[in-house]
Amino acid sequence: MRSDSTRADGRLRRFLLMIVFCGFMTPLSLSAQKINLSMKNVTVQEAITVLNQSENYSIILNADEVDLGKRITVSARNASINEVLDQVFAGQNVSYVIDGNRISVTRKQPEPKAAAQAPRTIRGIVTDSTGEPLIGASLMVAGTTQGFLTDLDGKYELSGVSFPAKVIVSYIGYADTEIEMTGKEPVPFNIMLDDSQNVLDDVVVIGYGTQKRANLSGAVGTISGKDLNARPVVSAANALQGADPSVNITFGTGSPESGYNINIRGTLSLNSGSPLILADGVEVSLSQINPNDIESVSVLKDASTCAIYGAKASAGVVLITTKAGKRGDNARVQYNGRFGWQTNTTSTDFIRTGYDHVMIVNEFMNNSSDSTKDIFRFTEENGGLQKLYERRNDLTEHPDRPWVEIADDGKYYYYGNFDWYGHFYNRVRPQQEHNVSVSGGSDKISYYASGRYLSQDGMFKIQQDKYTNYSFRAKFSAQMYKWLKYSANIAYDASTYSYGGYHSYEGTIHALQSNICAAFVPYNPDGTLVHYVNQLGKNSPLGAGRAAHMAAGTGTNSKSKKYLTISNQVDIKPFKGFTITAVYDYRFRDILNKYRNNTFQYSRTQGKMEDFTSGSVANTYQEINSNYAGNNLNVYGTYDNSWNGHNFKFTAGGQYETYRSVELDVSNTDLTNDDLSTFASATGIPVVTQDITAYKTLGFFARANYDYKGRYIIEASARGDGSSRFAPGHRWAFFPSASAAWTISEEEFFAPAKGVVDNMKLRFSAGSLGNQQVSNYAWIETITGNKTNGYTFDYVEEGKYSSISAPISDGLTWETVTTYDLGLDLSFFDTRLNFTVDGYIRDTKNMLTTSLTLPDVFGASTPKANCADLRTKGWELTVSWNDSFNLLGKPFNYNLGATIGDYVTHITKYHNPDGLISEHYVGKKLGDIWGYHVEGLFKTDREAAEYQAAINDEAVNKRVYQCTGPYGNYLRAGDVRFADLDGDGKISEGSGTLDDHGDKIIIGNTNPRYNYSFRFGFNWMGIDVSAFFQGVGHRDWYPVAGQSSYDFWGPYAFPPTSFIHTEFYDNVWTETNRNAYFPRARGYNAYANGSLGTTNDRYLQNLAYLRFKNLTVGYTVPKGWTRKAKIEQIRVYFSGENLCYWSPIKKYTQTMDPELAGSSGTATANAGVGYAYPRTFSVGIDIQF
Repeated sequence: MRSDSTRADGRLRRFLLMIVFCGFMTPLSLSAQKINLSMKNVTVQEAITVLNQSENYSIILNADEVDLGKRITVSARNASINEVLDQVFAGQNVSYVIDGNRISVTRKQPEPKAAAQAPRTIRGIVTDSTGEPLIGASLMVAGTTQGFLTDLDGKYELSGVSFPAKVIVSYIGYADTEIEMTGKEPVPFNIMLDDSQNVLDDVVVIGYGTQKRANLSGAVGTISGKDLNARPVVSAANALQGADPSVNITFGTGSPESGYNINIRGTLSLNSGSPLILADGVEVSLSQINPNDIESVSVLKDASTCAIYGAKASAGVVLITTKAGKRGDNARVQYNGRFGWQTNTTSTDFIRTGYDHVMIVNEFMNNSSDSTKDIFRFTEENGGLQKLYERRNDLTEHPDRPWVEIADDGKYYYYGNFDWYGHFYNRVRPQQEHNVSVSGGSDKISYYASGRYLSQDGMFKIQQDKYTNYSFRAKFSAQMYKWLKYSANIAYDASTYSYGGYHSYEGTIHALQSNICAAFVPYNPDGTLVHYVNQLGKNSPLGAGRAAHMAAGTGTNSKSKKYLTISNQVDIKPFKGFTITAVYDYRFRDILNKYRNNTFQYSRTQGKMEDFTSGSVANTYQEINSNYAGNNLNVYGTYDNSWNGHNFKFTAGGQYETYRSVELDVSNTDLTNDDLSTFASATGIPVVTQDITAYKTLGFFARANYDYKGRYIIEASARGDGSSRFAPGHRWAFFPSASAAWTISEEEFFAPAKGVVDNMKLRFSAGSLGNQQVSNYAWIETITGNKTNGYTFDYVEEGKYSSISAPISDGLTWETVTTYDLGLDLSFFDTRLNFTVDGYIRDTKNMLTTSLTLPDVFGASTPKANCADLRTKGWELTVSWNDSFNLLGKPFNYNLGATIGDYVTHITKYHNPDGLISEHYVGKKLGDIWGYHVEGLFKTDREAAEYQAAINDEAVNKRVYQCTGPYGNYLRAGDVRFADLDGDGKISEGSGTLDDHGDKIIIGNTNPRYNYSFRFGFNWMGIDVSAFFQGVGHRDWYPVAGQSSYDFWGPYAFPPTSFIHTEFYDNVWTETNRNAYFPRARGYNAYANGSLGTTNDRYLQNLAYLRFKNLTVGYTVPKGWTRKAKIEQIRVYFSGENLCYWSPIKKYTQTMDPELAGSSGTATANAGVGYAYPRTFSVGIDIQF
């Protein structure tokens, strides 16, 4: 029996719970006013508060009759109060009476039970937010097997449905929309799907599952497939560059088959460490992914989100989710095709006038350390210079002034104005791409299949290089039983790149930069090849022998790559909330490179043919076949449960992986058939090498997620990994991580700000991971036999011996990566404005590097040990704005977005007892450049003479003192003046240590700073426009010394440079151009001990750039036109990639792309001379059936 006080408390509670949300009364009736209101994931109580504050209503209700804590979403534009209340109290059995600004809400009284309502037919149209009908939208009646699809006009008809009923409307790319239908809806009853509720914005793919964005506590970046699809690029790597501020992607060169380098948040280790890249859970390379297949990309950045993947994820994880069919969707066929062309991103306006080319080259050669004068033998004395002058305006050969003359002795002499660049390379090169996909499903299955063909003509004109790619993907999913689901995913990618000349096409590009003059031509009048010329001062072939080799066509090469991945997955649900998942995937890669080389004939005298052979041009054939096979098994269970606002999810399982790679290299010589590339016709001695690598890993992982009403979020992960790469006793390691988040905007005290701030979440994570990407079996000592020592005991064979590997340290083990991340997520104005900012610290410890120094008498190199550390600090910011308004009565949807990130890495531990600046040392910022300070160029000869008398600068200006030409072997006006910073009267680096570095200082850093991007787009009346810009805020680069950075140094490096830009000489110091950037013309000055070959701050370049990465303009034909042909959509578009760039380096060179300058994929790393970066223009059509 209850006490009196209890009964009184009950009466008091019922009285107090008659809550009145007071507002200011107005004399006018408010029931007819229109309301604009947008709230997402708020409680009923918060919605009522907003109505009270912003719309001046007083709402009276009984809390026993209404669930005030229920979460709802309200989206009202020019709506009545009734329509707003319907959304606020949706799903609650209440009624309301509106009297002016006073609203009474009460529980509905049960109606007298009547006979079941007879089935009724409801018709209408399903549209998107722009009013365009959605063809093939699915309407499913919850709890039944009844399903309906919209037709070509977006119309639907629900017949035979017993009301009331819950109807679930779904369409690809949209969140499922649930509608409670009573059967009394007006006919037609039209349904609009809001694309702002896109699934990709609400759900994020993470390790071994998905998670609501609102519940993320770690650092995860997401990229929509819409930003990557239909881009005129070769692979996903090209499309992803710049899409996230933490992901740094660089390419070897502009070749379509070029590799890429990727890191997340900078350099992980002094050894190696690349992010784990998974497509639908299978490890892949970005180069094998068709960007048109991508649905979404998640970038896992911190230890908390990566920990579940273990050792391979220490450098971060990129999760790619490919497109899939949808259950209950009708069959869809989509075709996307484009045709386009490519040009270089840089200028190709090189000097092609023989006279000008000869004058520049000979000036540099005659004032160099080389005794050869007039390297191009055109002088006033022999009349050659006059002949060139007479022909300087003949862009084509004039009958009265032939470009080739034959002397009395039959020798050829050349006086042309030949475009050698246009001879070797295509300035415009076509490409085409075709994509076809089929998708759909029934109530139990879904399927998706796609195919792609890409063909691209390459940069080389003679012996045209060509790249082709075929890719195929098929996905299938079947709900076999209520408790059993089976999924399969197969992907195949094959590419072939064929080209001519030397087996290294980057080496060919490099070689063609030398010894070619615009006065020369490639063919003699009788069609024979020009190889050696009688007007070159050195007996060197044109283009280091590669020019005629390309023209002869005796070098044919191909590189083919094939990737295959197969994945099978089974999901078992023994009871509600618990799922057991088993996934087995197999991946295989096969790479086959074929190199066929042969000699050729040329002529330098009429009627006389000569054979050419050299180390790089010989009758040889080589095949390199490398392949790997990987098997991966994941078995894990997931349990999730929710009760009274508490949400819990737990995942645990294990992973087992095997990997084996084999590389076989076979070569032979003296083939008897010039037309066949086969070892069967080789008569030489074969050379065979083989390399086999294999390892296994085993890991166990667990992750627990908990949140209370999305307000307080906790996640903990742990993984134990074992790797056969390490010695017994050191193979296993355990790595934990944890993260937490507080959604401040879900607190009651935050309610007054909810009208402006929709979401405010603070995140923190910490954890550690192991890095096994250091070395394979470095703990094993090896013996290498069958070596020859270069001398003989029997005058027949060279002596042979075996060698043992260098000493090995005991206890080699995992590198450890520990990351701390603090983040803040903010959303404003109904999530139209969004901010995400992260700051992080990452410590890499126990890096495998050089250990204690051994005495020279030991006779072996220093062993490596886990004895170095580094720390990376960085931050990232992402901002986006999405909104729409009506323009001329039609919705105008637009979006803006920007990202920026930066990081700095320092060495915190390293064994360098002498403090040598040429090695790593404690406190060093990774990428630091040591060099000299240059005060400028000498203004007068007198200033130069006084400097030379006072300061010994031979270490940096030795090339001047070796000059044998008219400019003299002494410093003069226009030469480089180095600063004597330590005042010892000598320019030097001292002892080359931190304590004594002489005149050297830190002048720059090679690491990129401030990676940023921004994009904007809009669509209106079928027109869509998107633009994407990407860049780097700062990156220092010093051109490589020697015969390498031709495009920057030109004849300062190698006087007879083949391609000199028409504006190059404008920056060269002369008596009439004293403010020039480059010094006095002295050949070989960019070699070692030359003022340009010595790293200094005057010629240090900033490779910062802003690139107009992509512009796409499309038009979708009105569906009213296309429906007549039973076509769902036709869209035509233009797309441009790498359209232009802005960079400080363009001030001094028009021929070098800033990204290529800092690349390690060229023939000489960081020289900037290589396969040109492409600018792409294309037009295409997208058709959906």
